[in-house]
Amino acid sequence: MMKKVLAVIFTLVLAWGASAQKTVSLEGADESVRLWDNSTAQHSNCESRDEIFYKNRAFMQTSSCELYIFKAAEGKNTGTAVALYPGGAYIRLNVAKWLVDWLTSHGITVAIVKYRLPNGGHNKATLEDAMGAVRYLRTRTDLGIDPNKVGVMGSSAGGHLASWVSNAMPDGEKPAFAVLLYPWIDLVNSHSKAQYSALAQLLGKGHSLQDAIDLSTHHMVSATTSPTILLLCDNDRTVSSEDSANYYEALIRHGVKASMHIYPFGGHSVTKHTAEFQPIVIEWLKYLNVITKK
Repeated sequence: MMKKVLAVIFTLVLAWGASAQKTVSLEGADESVRLWDNSTAQHSNCESRDEIFYKNRAFMQTSSCELYIFKAAEGKNTGTAVALYPGGAYIRLNVAKWLVDWLTSHGITVAIVKYRLPNGGHNKATLEDAMGAVRYLRTRTDLGIDPNKVGVMGSSAGGHLASWVSNAMPDGEKPAFAVLLYPWIDLVNSHSKAQYSALAQLLGKGHSLQDAIDLSTHHMVSATTSPTILLLCDNDRTVSSEDSANYYEALIRHGVKASMHIYPFGGHSVTKHTAEFQPIVIEWLKYLNVITKK
């Protein structure tokens, strides 16, 4: 039988108390690196249920942070690396393997980040995992990674997380670049069912208006925010295109290098524009000198 690219390997991890909690991993990566779990990390997301890999597509109920590293294509390594944060309304982590195949073919090392979901307001654990992935990739010079060329990428809620990391990390540590695909930015003006669910997961059901303002990333932008490219569709009914427009405006206002591409149709995705947007991202990375021009 053909080996499934995405399969589940169940491993037992010791937990506090007499019972053990199951975590799941992603098969097919060149390396799997466990950074920490709730018993060893600084912050916990208080998830006590077993992790699951739903229909071989999405991680759910995550209680550990693990990186699935896919090496740059042999002979094409550019020294660039990306921490890829899956989206899924902060309820699940939808694995997008097609993004990995595209990036590695252009000489970019990719780490899919299985981060701990906020689980009803425990978002410090989520941010800890996201920042930890960037810091870890910078240590992997043995993979040919240039510590100055580590960026972040995410779609939807993963785009929110990538933009959050682009602002929350200390100056001098921020990612070299950010690629945001139809990102959720404005937590206050959220109207879709998916956004309401994401808000409850990220901030907790009893969150205040100020909580939503504080984690709306267009309010976080400064002159040291990571250079950012945004790609989205204008008829997105899940996240308004205004989110990206507001983030782009904030970037430009603060003098941050930025680019934005809005397609007229495609909904909450950019897969219908793959042939168009993929070369645009690569050329933009060349513009930033993250990838050497040829």
